[in-house]
Amino acid sequence: MFNFDSIIDTVSGTQKSFVETYVTDKKVQSELVKLIEAQTKFAKTSYKNTLEVTETAVKNFNDSVKAFSPKKAGV
Repeated sequence: MFNFDSIIDTVSGTQKSFVETYVTDKKVQSELVKLIEAQTKFAKTSYKNTLEVTETAVKNFNDSVKAFSPKKAGV
């Protein structure tokens, strides 16, 4: 299965490397790196929140299905 945190880190690292290689103005470079770090933090937080909401929804759905499923006799 995919590890989205590592994918996010890879993309972020690539962006930082690009900025450090091709942007020569140090002030602009530092501001772009700050932006990339903020985007990385946002992406990771969004992913974790979405995962938690999805897991909770699936658990609640499964619990609801079990509660309304007919019980087998003798079980």
